[in-house]
Amino acid sequence: MDIRVDRVLTALKGLEIKCNVPLSSLTSFRIGGPAAMVLRPHSAEDIRRTIQSCSQFGCPYCVLGNGTNVLAPDAGYPGMVIRLDTPLTTPLFVDTTVTCPAGTSLSVLARESVGMHLMGLETLSGIPGTVGGAVAMNAGAYGSEIRHIIKSVRILKSGRVLDVETKKTDFGDRTSAYSSPSVIVLSATFQLEHDDGGAKERMLETTRQRKEKQPLSLPSAGSVFKRPKGRFAGALIENCGLKGYSVGGAQVSPLHAGFIVNTGKATEKDVLDLIALIQQRVFDETGVRLEREIKLMREL
Repeated sequence: MDIRVDRVLTALKGLEIKCNVPLSSLTSFRIGGPAAMVLRPHSAEDIRRTIQSCSQFGCPYCVLGNGTNVLAPDAGYPGMVIRLDTPLTTPLFVDTTVTCPAGTSLSVLARESVGMHLMGLETLSGIPGTVGGAVAMNAGAYGSEIRHIIKSVRILKSGRVLDVETKKTDFGDRTSAYSSPSVIVLSATFQLEHDDGGAKERMLETTRQRKEKQPLSLPSAGSVFKRPKGRFAGALIENCGLKGYSVGGAQVSPLHAGFIVNTGKATEKDVLDLIALIQQRVFDETGVRLEREIKLMREL
């Protein structure tokens, strides 16, 4: 065992930590070797202690939610994965606001908000990630983004828990000022509105469209590329004749060219090689440079 891992485990004895966990079991792509350690924290203090210990002993760490937008390395991860995919409390609804922990499923939260006769989250109901991940990357769908409805966040930064009123300028194109490892989202509060009577219908319609248009039957990490200004990545890729194109076990989805799917035995290298090929072909034929949206482990 790496001496750094051994020291971290000794310092964090008593916390819920598992060793040698396959990253393929923690990510929706179903790709990746073993993570040396995986922590499921039960409090902000668990996270603070873990970061402190990893920093003290020179052990790498990263934060992972549902792993739905991540490509994990075939070689695994040599440090600590802080897994924030389980809510520590239930969402708290107060009038038209809702506060929930980072590990809350965004889809579950959207459905619950519609059930509370509120609107604002319904078109995000099909996004499979957590609230923390959604805030960190300003998740969006069908014209709605997190920045449009978020009110405040509770974060861990430099070892301190802080409550921050958010600004729209804190959020960009699939990025935000609340991204790990420098900032870890602990919870978020959203400002919603009273239902105009159409929230449930809009939620059902976006769900229907996802099922029809997206490759949900095979492992993927969602949209591979950010949307180019005034264009659609999937359409550009399809028009370049790459729909269905494969590198190893990675394939441009025959259903939606904006997705890469794992047909069974895809590796990180397969996916990265296919991404590079797509980017080059699209640039050569259209002059558009596609920017990767999915994250690599080293970027978390």
